[in-house]
Amino acid sequence: MSSTVFKRLFEIRFLHDYFLTTADGTSFFDRNLAEKKDLINKKLSHNIYDIKDLFDINPLEDTKRKMSEYRLLMARTALGFIVGTEVDTENVAGEIRYKAVQEFIPELSLGFSVRPKLPFFNSMTNINLRHSLPSIYYLTNKNKTELDEAGPPPYKSLPLSNNVEEHQPGKTYEMGSYVNFGGTIREALQQTDGSDPTYWEDTTDKRFLNASDRILLPSNFIYRLKKEQNITQIKFVLEDVSNTEIKTIDKGGLVALGDIPLNFEKVDETDENSPPIPSDFYTLKITANAGPEVSYPVYLNSEIYHKDHFALIDIRFDETGSPYSLLDAGGFLITKIDGANQKVSHPVFEIRLSNRRTYWRYRKEGGFSAPEIAATAAHLSLQSEKLISIKPKAITEALVPFKNGTALLLPHPRIPAIRVEEEKIFSEIYINQSNRLLKN
Repeated sequence: MSSTVFKRLFEIRFLHDYFLTTADGTSFFDRNLAEKKDLINKKLSHNIYDIKDLFDINPLEDTKRKMSEYRLLMARTALGFIVGTEVDTENVAGEIRYKAVQEFIPELSLGFSVRPKLPFFNSMTNINLRHSLPSIYYLTNKNKTELDEAGPPPYKSLPLSNNVEEHQPGKTYEMGSYVNFGGTIREALQQTDGSDPTYWEDTTDKRFLNASDRILLPSNFIYRLKKEQNITQIKFVLEDVSNTEIKTIDKGGLVALGDIPLNFEKVDETDENSPPIPSDFYTLKITANAGPEVSYPVYLNSEIYHKDHFALIDIRFDETGSPYSLLDAGGFLITKIDGANQKVSHPVFEIRLSNRRTYWRYRKEGGFSAPEIAATAAHLSLQSEKLISIKPKAITEALVPFKNGTALLLPHPRIPAIRVEEEKIFSEIYINQSNRLLKN
């Protein structure tokens, strides 16, 4: 009597540095592979890291149907989820290989919605807070490249996020934005629309979720404008991947414009015979008040977009000949037992979330004393009777206070609530008898 065998086709792991930064302040993504595995194993063994507490992850309705048809199973894990398939086992050139019982068609794709569950998710996660476009994150294994990790020893990982966008003069970047300046990745220390080096800090590319991933839109949506932006003329140009203009929308008036509806369902929505604009990848170019043109990559797809979703994961079977492929050229699963009797793993795709950095702002009724101001001068500056960190500091689940050797410990934010004021993002810390500024 034959038995049913399921093998892992792929795995999705969510890695959030708010929870994975350790008490010494070391980012999870600054560790080598062995250290990462050890830290994850410790977190899991003590049940202190579970993505099911952070996200609600579900297959789309159409994906549920596909999974039934192709004998696929989804299993949720503390790190994310795994998708497996029923297989037949074959011996190929001394290797144990697995082929799906139900052959996959190349155009098959599986979609999974992601919704945050924690109330402070936006505060603890380094993502943009203000959006003119109502786009959500689109994460796929299609057309991605491995990330080379320094180690030691060097190794490769498979993030689903895109490369960081190139800097565009005139585009406004929120504090925390990652931008590519000619091959150098920098993080914005405050909101800025320029390249003033005092507003940016060099960093290394960890392939975190970033603005280049926030591209999924419906074909019909609202572009948000505030009256105080004082924009009276604005032009939207939609171009396809070959830079061919598909549609242009001009708006203008004598007074500042407000929210603008944009319809990209048809080339001309006033003509019932106008050809539809297909779901696909495009570039949306925006020019306001005859200023610099700013470009946004967009993926128009009303079928898989949902305004209440944080992200859509789209796993494609037509990604071939790459580390992100689900099958090899012979149609076998990637996982196998090789000729040396060693197990080769299934593809493990990572969704990497950076924790937010804020300016820590200390408040004290009656103000701070001269000794307190002097003792903290290396880390804090006095502004309007408040002591504010000179540089932004990461907020973390582990308590990582300011340290000055062993002599100075400054209080940390008690909850990851933040306050956005003008160009900067702050964490408020109130000093009192039970929460002193100086802790020796």
